[in-house]
Amino acid sequence: MNNSWLQLNPVFPIWVVTLLIPVFVFFGWKEFNRPHKFLILRMIAHLLVLTSLIGILLKPALLSRKELNLIMLLTPKFDKLKADSILKNNPSLKVFRTREAETFVPSEQLSSDYDLTELKDIRFILGEGLPAHTLEMLADKNFKFIPGRKRPGFVKLVVPNPICANQKNIVQGTILAEESTQLNLVSPGGVEDSIILKGKGLASFDLSFRPRQPGLFVYDIHVMDRTGNVYSEKVPMEVEEEKKLKILFLQKFPTAEVRYLKNYLTSGGHGLALRYQLSKNNFRYEYANIQSVRLDRLTNDLITEFDLVFIDSDVFDELNSIEKNVVENSIRLGLGVIVLLNEVATKGKTIIGVLSVNRKERASDTVHIQFPGSKNYTLPVMPVEVTSARPIHAIAKHNNNVLSGYVHVGAGKVAFQLLRETYRIGLEGNTEDYSFLWSSLLQETARTEHKNFKVELTTDFPHYPNEPLSLRIISSGAHPDLYADRTFLPLTED
Repeated sequence: MNNSWLQLNPVFPIWVVTLLIPVFVFFGWKEFNRPHKFLILRMIAHLLVLTSLIGILLKPALLSRKELNLIMLLTPKFDKLKADSILKNNPSLKVFRTREAETFVPSEQLSSDYDLTELKDIRFILGEGLPAHTLEMLADKNFKFIPGRKRPGFVKLVVPNPICANQKNIVQGTILAEESTQLNLVSPGGVEDSIILKGKGLASFDLSFRPRQPGLFVYDIHVMDRTGNVYSEKVPMEVEEEKKLKILFLQKFPTAEVRYLKNYLTSGGHGLALRYQLSKNNFRYEYANIQSVRLDRLTNDLITEFDLVFIDSDVFDELNSIEKNVVENSIRLGLGVIVLLNEVATKGKTIIGVLSVNRKERASDTVHIQFPGSKNYTLPVMPVEVTSARPIHAIAKHNNNVLSGYVHVGAGKVAFQLLRETYRIGLEGNTEDYSFLWSSLLQETARTEHKNFKVELTTDFPHYPNEPLSLRIISSGAHPDLYADRTFLPLTED
């Protein structure tokens, strides 16, 4: 049903507009008395001018009211009692349901997601809701969402990226269980890790695995309840070969920490060059998996040969201004630097102009740290707090304290490690945990490979058939041609 009426929106008060009428009557009388031809046409034109001017000033509008057909949309796992209650209170609602939703009387099933573009006045959506790509089809998003029954299963899965061969990786997630449940992470080679979640409801979990070789694999997370019922979630994995780094160590004096780290990196195939200062002008050099180079002076040509530099705070302080500029410029051009702290001044210390180190009183000079799926370790820690005007990306944390992390500086990174005597983890035979502690810091901080463009998936994991994937491409200027199954994908420039 339509109801219409006229509404005025005057530019000036109506009494001001009405003053125009006697003015136009006067000019009309003068026009009437002029001894010219076409009197009728002149009077009609005069009247049209008056009508047009009054219309501009009064701005009349014809309003109409239309009774809308409001809609309730049902999606999978909607609550039928809530749907009945809403329909009872709003009997004029039209009810539609998606193809996956359960039957409901009265309702009309949509033949495809594209039918949503025809639904203009959705006021209620019940159930699990619509996926992001479908939600974008709605012209009007002014609706109330009423969630339905939660069904058991995975709520969230976080797969590490990148996944490197021969390194410990962690799959994190959240699952909704109706009873005590056992999770098994199964690789093509067998069970990698398992965990028992007690009770029902939402529970978080960590499952660790260590792939032996690079490639494309499909892992399974098997879910088994007390009665032996099993269902699984497939998790695709792209395992990359660990990048072999060229690393330079600059130390005031050799330490057990660096000695063990050197042996670990050498066994992993990384190229190492080490310089220790025995006296003011006397140095000792070591090389592993790399040709010997001259290390007594830091030059641009030397630094560009390495992906990562370990430097302790004392060595950096004693560099001359030219060498400091070489290090700082190399960082901005992509070099990664990990600072090893020795002693910290009481009033604070600035490192490479981006990290501020301040002494911090601690109740204990040790921290208890536990890696996912592993034992608890007690390690010494530097009694300091590292801050920066730039955002700090944490690698290891204890409560709210960042134990290791890095900041971006131009195209490179400056990192720090506050944990000490980490070699004790390896001496206990827990090489995977030792690798897990250091590999993330090394790989994240090291010089990144320059690429003309980078393709990223922005759609949250997991990905399912017949659902769209959103891509983001970061380009250095070149326009890439992207294909999927030999189908060209046109790109939208941003």
